[in-house]
Amino acid sequence: MEMQSSVNFSPAADFYDKTRGGEARGRRIAPAVASRTSKGELILDAGMGTGVVALALSEQGYPVVGIDLSHSMLTKAVGRVGQVAAAASLEDLPFPDETFSQAYSVWVTHVVGDLRKGLSEVYRVLKPGGRYVVIPGMILFDDHPVSQIMETIQSRTAEADDRANRIVPLAESVGFKAVEVGELEAATHEHSPETIASGLEQRMLYHLWAVDDSVYEEKVEPLVRELRALPDPEAPVVRQTRRQILVLEKPA
Repeated sequence: MEMQSSVNFSPAADFYDKTRGGEARGRRIAPAVASRTSKGELILDAGMGTGVVALALSEQGYPVVGIDLSHSMLTKAVGRVGQVAAAASLEDLPFPDETFSQAYSVWVTHVVGDLRKGLSEVYRVLKPGGRYVVIPGMILFDDHPVSQIMETIQSRTAEADDRANRIVPLAESVGFKAVEVGELEAATHEHSPETIASGLEQRMLYHLWAVDDSVYEEKVEPLVRELRALPDPEAPVVRQTRRQILVLEKPA
């Protein structure tokens, strides 16, 4: 089976924060990481992106260093948190063995080409007893008709599934022990079907960037039409999505 490549988010650097919630989103998610880690110890942001979570943790007193595959995303991160970031892949971390006592990845593991290799690299750079907090990128949807259409699009076009039932066996295979598998508080969204349809046409979702036109026409375009065929497609609808959270530990 051919291994997929990790997704480089450079094409999204200029619109990522605007379309994903920016610093406010980072501040909403950071407490989930903070409550599972220790403030006084250096923490690795394994997939820093534009640095919104690192900024929020830094504001809480965490010393953070990070890596990301995208130079363009890291430029944004450095502007937020300073020169504490390196351009690198999760699959090849530029740190010696047992450097960190804690690490986290937020909305990252779904875009790592060889996820087992990425997990083994985090395992390598953690000290015995070290903790790795993971918030997967794959979304858990509610039963709203709009959400069900979005779930179908995700399942048809996202190459990697990083939900717990996939990550945990991979993590255990490299030596980790899963000490928590749970869910974060649901997030509430209010967008019209037309707004979502327009965003899909603009390829705002990462897993649509590399989809060629024929695949898009076959797998996505019919669902865009379904969104626009819903009653009153210009009216905002309220729906919820959920994210899982995992805590992996390297045995002491």
